Amino acid sequence: MKQRGPDRRKGGGRRAADPASRPLDGPPLVTCPHCGSIVPDGEFCGHCGAHLTTGSVRRTHAFAAVPTERVAQLSIITTLLPHLPHRRGGPFRLALVAGGLLVVALAALHLLAFATVAAVLVLPVLYLMYLYEVEVYESEPWLVIGATMVLGALLGIAFTALAGGALSRLQLTGDRETAFVLGGIAIPVIAQALMLVGPLFLYLFRERFREPLDGLTFGAASALGFTLASSLTEFWPLLSGPVIAPGSALDWAVRLLRTGLLVALVNACTTALVAAALWLQRFDRRRSARPWRSRLLAAIIVAFGVQVAIGMLEFAVQDLILDVVVIGVGAAALLLFLRLAIHEALLVEGAEHEIGPDSPCPECHRIVPTMAFCPACGAARAAGSKQGRAGLARGA
Repeated sequence: MKQRGPDRRKGGGRRAADPASRPLDGPPLVTCPHCGSIVPDGEFCGHCGAHLTTGSVRRTHAFAAVPTERVAQLSIITTLLPHLPHRRGGPFRLALVAGGLLVVALAALHLLAFATVAAVLVLPVLYLMYLYEVEVYESEPWLVIGATMVLGALLGIAFTALAGGALSRLQLTGDRETAFVLGGIAIPVIAQALMLVGPLFLYLFRERFREPLDGLTFGAASALGFTLASSLTEFWPLLSGPVIAPGSALDWAVRLLRTGLLVALVNACTTALVAAALWLQRFDRRRSARPWRSRLLAAIIVAFGVQVAIGMLEFAVQDLILDVVVIGVGAAALLLFLRLAIHEALLVEGAEHEIGPDSPCPECHRIVPTMAFCPACGAARAAGSKQGRAGLARGA
């Protein structure tokens, strides 16, 4: 049960636990039963994000980035694009569905080169739109995009050309054991490491990007650039062939679904998971309170383990449908795990927060005291767009 404080807030921007700083106006103060902080009365603790009404600390019914959704909910948009307000996610969902329908239509018309290009471009283009929309890159757009998507693409081209040639030579010579080690273990591990190069550069040389969701965004962008370039390199013989190509339209639609959506999702989730955990490892001041799912070691084991498992299964499984099902299950599991890691990272991020001035919540738009979490809907302020937060800071 929450305990009501005897006084009310005195002014914005002061420590919630300081009794002398409480105001004479505004919502009453209560003591959070979880973290012990004195916070404005509401559905959620503005300091730690716990659900005050039910006393739920994990609040699995309200995802910290988008509280209108559950934590255990499959959603590409709100998981990989967590800075995007829920009300602005509709156009992105529509673009994703429209891109998928375009790929199917082009495959049905046997315009396979165009279908391939459309399939591998859907998610990267959508992510570029997202980066522009929420301005995660702040004042350095070219540096961030260059160090993630562009660098990832260059590494993807070089690595796919080298690894693909080596694997083809082994398969031609019939050396399946060495080919299995290369294709099922070495290639997935090296590819995953290369997808982390760009985020690691920003981690080491741009300390201004301090939030775990920065790492998540940089990781996903780098992985999508890498996947785009490696897919185009792999399909280059098809792209340079005739405009209208023979073959089963259904077979090609499934292949392009696998490459353009499922493989891209797996790569984006694994890289985002490791990058977000890396950022949290450096900047979180309450490491002892962090759940194991948001720890760096767990993220590395899951990311590289999934890549190796999928690589080995792909090498062993020759049936296209079964291969797509395996990767689809892996992508869905990764989305859920990444979503849980985001949720828990946002709940433990930081150790000292203040009660700021009243301002509109970026998610629910109610006027509430500015804190780490909205007292009304529970949305993490760190999940709001940086553009919106900068505007609120200037307004304050």
